[in-house]
Amino acid sequence: MNRTHRFENQRFIIENYDRQKPFSSFLPGLAGVRGVPLWSFYVNRGQGISSFGLRDKNGAILEFYPANLAYLYVSKIGFRTFVKVNGTVTECFKPEDETPIRRMEIGQSEFSLVENNPLTNLETKVTYYGLPNEPVAGLVRMVDITNHSDQSVDLEVLDGISQILPSGIDYGGYKAISNLLRSWMNVENLERKIAFYKLRSSTGDEAEMKVTKDGNFYLSFVNDTLTTPIADMDLVYGYDTSMNHAANFSSMGIDTLVKQPQVTENKVPCGFTPVKITLKPNETVKIRTMIGYTHDIETINGLASSFGKSEYFEKKRNEAQAEIDLLLQDVTVKTANPLFDEYIRQNYLDNLLRGGYPMTIEAKKEKFVYYLYSRKHGDLERDYNFFSIAPEYYSQGNGNFRDVCQNRRSDVLFHPETGDYNIRVFGSLIQADGYNPLSINGSTFEIDSKSKIKEIVSSTLLNDDGTIEKLLSGKFTPGSIINTMASKNIRTNLSDMELFETILSHAKQNSEASFGEGYWVDHWTYILDLVENYLSVFPEKAEELLYKNHEYRYFDSPVSVYPRNEKYVLDKSGVVHQYGALRHPDHDKIHKCKLNEHGTNWLKSTKGELLTTNLASKLFLLAFNKFALLDPEGLGVEMEANKPGWNDAMNGLPGIFASGVSETIELARLVRFLNNAPLLGDLELPIEFLDFMHQADQITSTNHFDYWDQMSTARETYREKIRFGSIGTSVISAASIKGLLEKMRKHLDIAIDRIYQIGDGIVPTYLYYHATKFDVLKDASGKDIIGHYGLPLVKVHEFKLDKLPNFLEAPARFLKYSVDVHKNRAMIAKIKTTGIYDDVLKMYKTSDDLDAYGFEIGRIRAFTKGWLEREANFLHMTYKYLLGILKSGNYDLFFEEAKDNLVCNLDPLKYGRSTLENSSFIATSNNPNPHLHGQGFVSRLSGSTAEMLSIYTVMFYGKKMFSLNDGKLQLQLKPILTKDYFLDGKVSVTLFNQTVTYLNPTNKDTYELKPVSYRLKNKGLEDVFITGEYLPEVAAKRVRNGEFEQIEVVLK
Repeated sequence: MNRTHRFENQRFIIENYDRQKPFSSFLPGLAGVRGVPLWSFYVNRGQGISSFGLRDKNGAILEFYPANLAYLYVSKIGFRTFVKVNGTVTECFKPEDETPIRRMEIGQSEFSLVENNPLTNLETKVTYYGLPNEPVAGLVRMVDITNHSDQSVDLEVLDGISQILPSGIDYGGYKAISNLLRSWMNVENLERKIAFYKLRSSTGDEAEMKVTKDGNFYLSFVNDTLTTPIADMDLVYGYDTSMNHAANFSSMGIDTLVKQPQVTENKVPCGFTPVKITLKPNETVKIRTMIGYTHDIETINGLASSFGKSEYFEKKRNEAQAEIDLLLQDVTVKTANPLFDEYIRQNYLDNLLRGGYPMTIEAKKEKFVYYLYSRKHGDLERDYNFFSIAPEYYSQGNGNFRDVCQNRRSDVLFHPETGDYNIRVFGSLIQADGYNPLSINGSTFEIDSKSKIKEIVSSTLLNDDGTIEKLLSGKFTPGSIINTMASKNIRTNLSDMELFETILSHAKQNSEASFGEGYWVDHWTYILDLVENYLSVFPEKAEELLYKNHEYRYFDSPVSVYPRNEKYVLDKSGVVHQYGALRHPDHDKIHKCKLNEHGTNWLKSTKGELLTTNLASKLFLLAFNKFALLDPEGLGVEMEANKPGWNDAMNGLPGIFASGVSETIELARLVRFLNNAPLLGDLELPIEFLDFMHQADQITSTNHFDYWDQMSTARETYREKIRFGSIGTSVISAASIKGLLEKMRKHLDIAIDRIYQIGDGIVPTYLYYHATKFDVLKDASGKDIIGHYGLPLVKVHEFKLDKLPNFLEAPARFLKYSVDVHKNRAMIAKIKTTGIYDDVLKMYKTSDDLDAYGFEIGRIRAFTKGWLEREANFLHMTYKYLLGILKSGNYDLFFEEAKDNLVCNLDPLKYGRSTLENSSFIATSNNPNPHLHGQGFVSRLSGSTAEMLSIYTVMFYGKKMFSLNDGKLQLQLKPILTKDYFLDGKVSVTLFNQTVTYLNPTNKDTYELKPVSYRLKNKGLEDVFITGEYLPEVAAKRVRNGEFEQIEVVLK
């Protein structure tokens, strides 16, 4: 920490924030289960908030701009405070005014800006937070202006925002035709002292015109008095269309200004609160403003009276933080480093914002898990993503398969009540060809017995007019029930949870997903993490998990992968490529199988029956499909379906016959898991898959190319057979695949050894191939056959192997897989001698230098060095590498690297933002702009949070909490910490809502120690004291059930 950037009183403080490196961030968008969330982005320029709105960019209240433009425009169209002191006009937080002293205070649910102006002796403090637990969505702005002089001052103020868009404005439309769209704009309701911003009708060029009822609103209280806002921008700025200064306000007093007629049509409106007051010394004027969205004006008019006291806004401010504290109690940790403790909480918050937070609903027959608050990451710096936050009670959002799967990786360690839910969700999304959809759209519920619906409604609701009955006749969510009831004033005597439990006792839960954009080669690799973490909590349930639940389905996408003879093409320069790998969409498949092109589809038999199976079957089918994708040398997993792996910027790799070693390592992990799993049940697999498996198992060629060619042919034949559905399933014993699994294991072990040698001690991440012998396919007349991509098709007879420079990804995954301590430590050391390591910053880059390679490897080559995925410190991968070092048992190396690589340990002045918050990447010292070196970019919603939580659980719970000893459950709490983490010999951490306190009387690093005793405490009851390294089964189960308040563990 330093003077300008510091952590203090649970806030991250940045002095002179608007003179520091620019950064963007956001308020969390959490409004509680009974609230309506807004998205809101802020920057450290102007008055902070640069854009906010409802649902997505199409619901902007303040226009969305990407970060580079937000820094430019926030001081003009954003929030402004014009102050006239004894006749002289100044603007608070004005960028050109360097006299005032300013600071930014960042909390988890809010942020504040403070300005002290020595010329006016005024202190202006602005605080923003999202409105929780109300039926309207709102951004709250609290402004306190205090007179610090020794004399009274006559004060006139215009405080507000230069632009408020009416609801219904399309993001792209406003960018293109904002001048035209003014024609629809109108502001109403000023006679009620609340501005209501709406369009008079729909803006589409259609025959049917729709009158709109919903709108955005602005209301403001000055010292608890509701004050009519100014919505006419011309009354504020007058002739100054540049909005550099408030020309009208400067030339006339507030009394005159507020008497001017407001023109509220045919112009982009604003929202300003006029204030005229005399402030005595140390007296404060309080302006409390709320801007948001409502379904109709009656709702906000009715609520306004309850908003009218300062106590209300303070209460809601505390409530907003309390909502977050409730979520973060899962990771309460207390070490000798308060910044680290808060950093863990912030990682947990940001992780759940992408992966969601589990809510369990105990219905009669089963327990449902429903995820709240998740959303696809998108913000000012991720301007390419169309984020969405559902503006409803019990809000859930969309996300990508990889992101959601990995961000839920550790959920069972914090919420054991989630059980195998996520395994079932993501396991079912694996297709029969081993691929998976991209878009995860939350879950819905459905009542199969429609005759039950009327009975359910009559027994739970007091006054349904048929609305809820109609809702329950289709797919619904808990949020849609409560939202509909609220909007239609439908009443019940039940609590929300009682209502859910009653209704869902008759329902089934559906996972909703859609194909999205393509088939990435790595998405499946995160599923085993879910399985392993589940079994680390419930090791006694391995057989049940793998074999007993037969409700796993196969997702079916409206897309298929072309065989080689339709995607291997010859470009104009005579080089063979793999282009156009997907039938996207596959119209024949959509038609024959009656698929929803943009929705959820499940594989059915040719008789129309859903194919279902158990987890063991899905994992084996997944493993074998990926094994069948090993490249011509049998090393990497082919990128044969148009998309690369984790590093999206390597998008050119599929075109140059690339394969991923990271995926080979993960495949080896999966095969090892299946080999070690109990083979006590049956597998139920598609008949076509069993034919494929048996055909592939008969391939005996020792020539790598011939083996690959025959395996690829078998794979393509299988895919064509299941393209329009499956004949059905057949059952085999798990034991019958033991021999095949062993062959796969041996093949992969040999492959990884070869890869290690090819990399000369560092596992390469990407291999690729040159087609050195090939024939152009000819038609009957001898002409080249032109494929669907518009280029001649070829058949390849020989490939030449090559590799790209070293990347960090495969080594990170290798450390998680390899048990060779010497090899692991040698690779860790060698990586620091390569270009992957930044000697200046002591950080890791995504890769070594890529200058020697052309643009065909992907857009990464077009990026600037040390920026985005190109040779920069991508925190997700750096943290994955740190986790690999930790899991490989190199504890000393891990803690040494953590000093320079964990964000909370960085110099915040160089990092350029709060060191409680992760970034996607840090610009490294190879970037041509030295001012960027060490600075973090693209805030918070990164896979690094998932990796950090995995690091956290290993550090504070140990590598293996629960295990079996002679079939009996046992628990060992063996943290991996250096002595520096202990404060007065103690560290405490939350485990299943119980506080675990580790006692370290010898003051040593704990990886040199082991637990010697456990004391289990409940207030008012006798302690349970157990000596030894492990808690036996009865006590272990009680801990897992969260039955204790305090657990003390002595380490020696």
